[in-house]
Amino acid sequence: MRFLLMFIIYGFFISCSSGSKATSMDDFSMITIGMSKDELIQQMGKPFSIKKLGDNQEEYIYIERITANKRTIIERKYLFILQNDQVTSKKIIDLNRPSWERNSYEMQTQ
Repeated sequence: MRFLLMFIIYGFFISCSSGSKATSMDDFSMITIGMSKDELIQQMGKPFSIKKLGDNQEEYIYIERITANKRTIIERKYLFILQNDQVTSKKIIDLNRPSWERNSYEMQTQ
């Protein structure tokens, strides 16, 4: 009986947690020019932010963070330009720091 009660409580907590879809390079490569906004959101998930650019243009920004030992070692921004709810452009911005910019003291203390 105790096991059953713990299982039910555990299931309740798991069902209440909500995680966002992880963004990846594979998902980015599946997006093609001309896709609709709905198809983009279905493939990539909810964007990190949406920026209005004017003339019925929006920029959808997705972020991928790769961490090791609680530190972000690579951060990628996936950018999609939409015009009239259609993907017209896409690009990736890598924000990882080169290894020569990191010092060993910083790596040991963070």
